[in-house]
Amino acid sequence: MRRVVVTGASGLLGGYVARAVSDDAEVIGLDARPPAVPGDIAHVTASILDPDALEAAFAGADAVIHIAAAANIGSGTPGQIIDLNVKGSWCVLEAARRANVRRVVLCSSDSVMGNTVWKDHFWCPQALPVNEAHPVRPADPYALSKLLAEEAGRSFARRGLEIIALRPVFILFPSMMGEVLARHADPDGYVGPCAGGHAPAGGGPCWHHVDPRDVAEAFRLALRVDWRGYEAFYLAAPSTLHPLPTLDRIAQAFGGLPERIDSDVYAANPHAPMFDTRAARRRLGWRARHDLRADVLGAVPTEDRRSG
Repeated sequence: MRRVVVTGASGLLGGYVARAVSDDAEVIGLDARPPAVPGDIAHVTASILDPDALEAAFAGADAVIHIAAAANIGSGTPGQIIDLNVKGSWCVLEAARRANVRRVVLCSSDSVMGNTVWKDHFWCPQALPVNEAHPVRPADPYALSKLLAEEAGRSFARRGLEIIALRPVFILFPSMMGEVLARHADPDGYVGPCAGGHAPAGGGPCWHHVDPRDVAEAFRLALRVDWRGYEAFYLAAPSTLHPLPTLDRIAQAFGGLPERIDSDVYAANPHAPMFDTRAARRRLGWRARHDLRADVLGAVPTEDRRSG
């Protein structure tokens, strides 16, 4: 890919991705906000809800990485989240089609599974680890918006675009480490944000995480692989951050375990994630290089940890 447009390039993840991709291609950042680092990469100021501006920005591009979005359930009203994330994704895909862009890589989320927020709607997986063939049950507006954006991508793949959707778990930016440490010190009492983060520590009941550098690398690899059609991939670090082993935590959170469990996965690493990242390894050549579990455990004195 010679020329790549990154929507949301002024945001937290967008900056990581734009820099990673710039090693291989000319990058143009597109965002409604000014660039985080002026002059770092070429920048177009535009809204993802403006189809004409998008088509002009995409002219001559080989690929689009679509990250711009309402970033979580707290980013707006339900209507605002659906409007920006669903309509915005459709506008990006349609503009890419009209501009003859070959490939679009979508930033989706593990939230499509339905076990990230709104605990009353959590449900026990049918199998562990959860792979991309597992049913999804989005409950909150953000999760629904991500699944609908994926379906839009699937639709455009039928029309000839090459579409890859990446589903990262909670992306642990350095600015969120204080929240993660506060939660780890007091799992039962933690209510965030309380330690300088822009949102509460996330990751669902198992406290999944993935390093933004690893997510950026997944986007870079998604541009390099030979591709046709549509596929989605879960992205997660090798270990969760919850004090309990994964199977124990799932039994605690959901009142039991699924009948189908790949026991070898959790025998090799009792804190392996609920999500299966082996498809990303096989198809994209991706493997998470950073696992922050040891960093979190080492930063919280043993006597400060509670059961969770």
